[in-house]
Amino acid sequence: MVPGEEINRQSLKIAEQESAISGLKRQLAENLLQVSEAEGQKAFYKMIADFALDWEIWLHPDGKFAWCSPSCFNLTGFTSEQILQSPSFIDLLLPEYDRQGLTEYLSDSLNLSIIGQSHEFRIMTRSKQLRWCEIKSGAVYDKLGKYLGIRASVRDITRLKSALGHIREMDNLKGIDSRIKQRLTTVLESKDRELVDSLLQLSRKNEVISYIKKNLGKVLKSNTPELRKNLSEMLEVISRKDKNPFDWQKFELQVEKNHPGFFDRLQVLHHRLTRNEKRLCACLRLSLASKEIANLMDIEPNSVEIARVRLRKKLNLNTNERLGQYLTTI
Repeated sequence: MVPGEEINRQSLKIAEQESAISGLKRQLAENLLQVSEAEGQKAFYKMIADFALDWEIWLHPDGKFAWCSPSCFNLTGFTSEQILQSPSFIDLLLPEYDRQGLTEYLSDSLNLSIIGQSHEFRIMTRSKQLRWCEIKSGAVYDKLGKYLGIRASVRDITRLKSALGHIREMDNLKGIDSRIKQRLTTVLESKDRELVDSLLQLSRKNEVISYIKKNLGKVLKSNTPELRKNLSEMLEVISRKDKNPFDWQKFELQVEKNHPGFFDRLQVLHHRLTRNEKRLCACLRLSLASKEIANLMDIEPNSVEIARVRLRKKLNLNTNERLGQYLTTI
């Protein structure tokens, strides 16, 4: 081979090697940059996790700790080093009655049997305080899809549990309050029934007396002198004893006892009502019929109907509004 050609061949080979070395240097520089960026990202994300409010943990597929954030100290009173060095953080922190539940949850999470589920448990802090916690976990993979274990967040929900307890307590109190109201309503309805029953008895008694007086008067006009004399004496006795005068004052006191403030509210809303109209309102509030009211007031049922019409006008009620129903709202 000609010496000049050999020199050219060697020069070309050297140039190729220098180019390859230059390419390797560039590749190395790029790899170093990627490693630096990865380390920076790793440090950045670790810093975020280290300062997260929740307690962050990373467990290998075998259940051993890969990492534990320092925020565990705020929740448990133990440092991350103490938790990492303990044989079992579950035995270290959890009361016995909650250990099995969390053990099963972590086992199912590591086996990928459950996804996106959470679990509540209690821990006993280093200062012997009982706290409620909630854990949520998710699987971790590398860029190639290799399973690396689970990442979990543990959150203190003690205050939330306490608030829910207060809410349940308030709901229970509402239930008790509702039962008390129902019982009082039942008692009030019972008292109203007793009052109405006594009014109805008196009304029927007065009705019978009116009926006897009316028919005795007819008999006196068509019988013998002796019979008329006997009937006259009977009529006189009935007239002397006549209908039991209805004690309206006692009636008003009983209504006021059953429905405190009824007459006062009625006066405020409708100050133009007369005393008899107020009494009529009380009778209607107790759902007494016109005939029953008439016997109590010693008037004809037609007069009660007329009084009802006048009362509706004074109360300024619509035609589709029931008088008795309105009075029960006062």
